Amino acid sequence: MTATTSSRRLAAAGESRRQRIADAFSRAAPGYDGAAQLQQAVADDLLARLPQPDSCRALVDIGCGTGYLVSRLAERHGGLAIGLDIAPGMLDQARRRHAGRSIHWVTGCAESMPLADGSADLMVSSLAVQWCDSLEAFLGEAARVVAPGGWLGFTTLCEGTLEELQWAWQQVDGETHVNEFLAEARLVETLRAPGWQSAEVTMTTRRTHHATPAETMRALKRIGANTMTASAASAASAGAAGGLFGRRRFDRLAQALERWREPAGIPTRYRVATVLMQRR
Repeated sequence: MTATTSSRRLAAAGESRRQRIADAFSRAAPGYDGAAQLQQAVADDLLARLPQPDSCRALVDIGCGTGYLVSRLAERHGGLAIGLDIAPGMLDQARRRHAGRSIHWVTGCAESMPLADGSADLMVSSLAVQWCDSLEAFLGEAARVVAPGGWLGFTTLCEGTLEELQWAWQQVDGETHVNEFLAEARLVETLRAPGWQSAEVTMTTRRTHHATPAETMRALKRIGANTMTASAASAASAGAAGGLFGRRRFDRLAQALERWREPAGIPTRYRVATVLMQRR
């Protein structure tokens, strides 16, 4: 296989993965806001930490979803406000929810933004860049789009996220069914990217609780969290549909998740990094 052929296959695989993510979030879009309390809380925390520049000609929210964060930033700052998301279904919901607001909705990828060089004074992204193929590529694109002196504030998920689910699947078949998340040390190292001043990183652990293992899995689906591999998703679907093999696997998964039960229910852990960086 030539280097060119290998590069093309990698590019095709990346495009296929991005399309699956876009499709998953588009399907989740109609009921997303009702299920995204944790995502909204993380966005609120980011909003509280963001600097307030004296002037802001333009701001952009990468992975804007239904517009929760960008709409609040548009109220805070004057100038142009842009919500960018890979999922057309999310943008359709955003347009409906914020009809009449002066926010521009753009379909695009965090690693290849359809935005001009130096066009934003503030860029934000909340719980979106963990779906990127490469955090380095996102930071490079952000450095291109954010003007010198401008700010980037984002949140992402780190190692320890979905620990309970990953452990439970290990008990079922010993395989990995949950996306790998960056270790904190690796995140800090990656943030030493060209074009940026030293980053401020805050780590927090958040938990949601659900009454049953089935509700835990449904909650992930409702927010479009494409965390499971195809084999994990098919096992859960087969269990729900009544297939014998699927039911057995899901029963074993449920038993393993029950070992984590707390008074509030079965926990789902999210290890959240909040990052602030300034463009050189």
